[in-house]
Amino acid sequence: MMTLKDYQRRSLDTLSDYFVACQQHENVDTAFYSVTRQSLGFGIPYREVTELPGVPYVCLRIPTGGGKTIVAAHSVGTAAKDLLHTDAPVVLWLVPSSVIREQTLKALRNRKHPYRQALEAALPSVEVLSIQEALVVSRPTVAGNATIIVSTMQAFRVDDTEGRKVYEQSGALMDHFTALDPALASQLACYDNCQPVQSFANLLKMHHPVVIVDEAHNARTSLSFETLARFSPSCIIEFTATPAAENNASNVLCSVSAAELKADHMIKMPIRLETRPNWKELLADAIALRQHLEQEAALERQVTGEYIRPIMLVQAQPKSQTHETLTVEVVERCLIEDFDIPEEEIRRATGADREIDGIDLADPKCVVRYIITVQALREGWDCPFAYVLSSVAEMRSSTAVEQILGRVMRLPGARRKMRDDLNMAYAFSASADFVDAARALQDALVQNGFNRQEAKELIASMPTNEQGRFDLFFETREVVGEAPKLELLPEIVRKKVSFDPEAKALIFTGEMDDREMKALQECFDSSEAKAGVETICRNSRRYLKKQAATPAERFEPFAVPVLAIRQGELFEPFEETHFHEVPLRLSKCLPELSENEYSAKRFDGKLAEIDISSRGQLSVRFVDTLHQQLSLLLDEGRQSVAQLVNWIDKNLPNRQDIFPSESGPYLTGVIHYLIDQRGFTLAQLIGDKYTLRQKIAEKIDALRKRQWLQSYQTFLLPECATPLVVTPEACFVFKPHEYPYNTRYQGAHLFSKHYYHEIGAMNGEEERCAVFLDRMAEVEFWARNIERRPLHSFWLQTATDKFYPDFVCKLKDGRYLVVEYKSEKAWSDDDSTEKRDLGELWAKRSGGACLFVMPKGLDFAAIEKAVNA
Repeated sequence: MMTLKDYQRRSLDTLSDYFVACQQHENVDTAFYSVTRQSLGFGIPYREVTELPGVPYVCLRIPTGGGKTIVAAHSVGTAAKDLLHTDAPVVLWLVPSSVIREQTLKALRNRKHPYRQALEAALPSVEVLSIQEALVVSRPTVAGNATIIVSTMQAFRVDDTEGRKVYEQSGALMDHFTALDPALASQLACYDNCQPVQSFANLLKMHHPVVIVDEAHNARTSLSFETLARFSPSCIIEFTATPAAENNASNVLCSVSAAELKADHMIKMPIRLETRPNWKELLADAIALRQHLEQEAALERQVTGEYIRPIMLVQAQPKSQTHETLTVEVVERCLIEDFDIPEEEIRRATGADREIDGIDLADPKCVVRYIITVQALREGWDCPFAYVLSSVAEMRSSTAVEQILGRVMRLPGARRKMRDDLNMAYAFSASADFVDAARALQDALVQNGFNRQEAKELIASMPTNEQGRFDLFFETREVVGEAPKLELLPEIVRKKVSFDPEAKALIFTGEMDDREMKALQECFDSSEAKAGVETICRNSRRYLKKQAATPAERFEPFAVPVLAIRQGELFEPFEETHFHEVPLRLSKCLPELSENEYSAKRFDGKLAEIDISSRGQLSVRFVDTLHQQLSLLLDEGRQSVAQLVNWIDKNLPNRQDIFPSESGPYLTGVIHYLIDQRGFTLAQLIGDKYTLRQKIAEKIDALRKRQWLQSYQTFLLPECATPLVVTPEACFVFKPHEYPYNTRYQGAHLFSKHYYHEIGAMNGEEERCAVFLDRMAEVEFWARNIERRPLHSFWLQTATDKFYPDFVCKLKDGRYLVVEYKSEKAWSDDDSTEKRDLGELWAKRSGGACLFVMPKGLDFAAIEKAVNA
């Protein structure tokens, strides 16, 4: 199964947290504010949709190229487990077009496809249906499987031919409506005789489907809301790069940035833009670039084995009735006649000509290298081999390129390439004005889900020589004083190197990477010559960056010792698995649930309690009511304590540290305690089993955390059998190419010592602390440490989670300084005290190599004092 990227897993974790919070707070509004405050540092008010009161309705914002659909597939299991507590949810998967519908159906039905594997990893049995198949689905299919119905929103509109079938009486669905509980039947659309209409709409309504909305910005109208409300969804999860922000704005639960996509190697960055007034000259440049990229891809394959065949997308002009245009036919003829491109390497992709349909463009046997289009690639097409976008029309409007641009942004294999040219995308515009073209390209990026500042920074001009033409084959030379032993070089490097014996200069063609630099240095004996190679490497990178201005761009090492534990001869970072290893012995815990842990008030006739929503409207406690109604679908029969215990046991989350021999007796004891000591009836507990399961899970989690705390504290003691140490042999390393901030610093101060060009967001007082650090003479460079990025940020393990200090600094004397800013008010609370104690322990165990300071508010003198002590 495909391994999820860090930001994808984090998005799903946030969704899971939200569903759990909906049950804990019994309010979708409070839950949303609570979870966004935890993940973002500030709470966001929830915008309730009038037509869907109380329904969890949230959006996951992931830009183009970020893998929205794989996250959507995993979200089905998250909703089933954390909100519905069932293995057989009904899921309505809505897509924006018929093309996407057919592609999604094909992928979800293919057991080898990552989307289907994501579903099957969470759900024991999966059935994927088209809307036509769903109109005749059998009752056993729905009862025994997670039923995924893929459709468009249009198919549920009453004025649509197919939509009318959704609401009409259907004899094929008769079995679903036999022996219905009266309480459930009363919730459905009925005839005058009070009998439910045996329609597919009613079938959906009784099962409260999970609704997945792909490209959700197309489906946020009052008509769409009214349509969804007819099916009483259990939740609605939107996936889009561009959530609605004004009218009917989306509830964005989490948002992924371009930096996060880059850090996980999902997209090509930056986009190199070249403008040229003459369209044939432009094509010549673009073709030369594509050919250069193919040579780079061949070198990449020799080293890594990965096959890439760079493809160029040529955007032609539409036909005009009034004047001549550069149509698909004109461009194709130019490629063949003027540039000698073989016909078999060219394909058309327009509304009339669909010559790439059915072709596997990633197949090494495929020869396609040029695809001519107008706007037919706007949806349902994905080829990471597309590297070059060449528009023979001027890019004056984002609409001219926004849909096609996303097709060149995906990085093949989601892995960073050794050849830096293959990590970038390229755009060519037949325009005399670079600024206009860049602005249009920026607007197009915004339409693909990147914010305005990200879009601006993603675009860079193509390097040019003195004649004004871009030069991919520039040479960098440096006097090295001695002849190199070129026979020592690998062949792929030797082809790029020459030596001028008269000037005793080494000449390198193109951009030198770190491995090539080290290989070349081995060809020389003197330190002066080796230094000359390093100079060539640095200067050659002007193709990627005009100036290596930051420590990260200069590849300055930034490795900070962590709290580590010794395992034999090795050291490894101390993290939660070290104190989570001990199984939870539930048999030694009292099987009780107090009134505070599980309230009898739930059974005083106020279960479906009515609240006033944030918009001043009456609303029912939705999640409670949802669980009650779903329970009416189950044929409970005559249940016993053992059957209830078995159901709760099977549906307990996070039970990897609990042996079955421990959970069964404990759960049985809890049920008997509730019946014998607190006066509940078995029927009450069975009717409320969803909430009961949630409350028992919370109690077990509290017991688990208490055990973890005891185990964790043992590791901190000096006399521990495996004491924690701080050693250079176990370090966290800041990666020069990867800094996945979610929100960029937008302040006015120009920092001069930050490790990366970009800086993660800070509040006002954190900014003042950062300014102080940036001005300290003792600081060589520093980094704004990013929350909740364990692969990309320095952290220390607490008993419950990871502590990410605000700032990590390298001092000029070789020591490391870590600073956690706390306001005066928060400095003494339990959380700050725990972090301060942990940071000071880390510093003490380092033997003076590391410093930790938590200034009290604006007492930055404490930082100077620690550094100079």
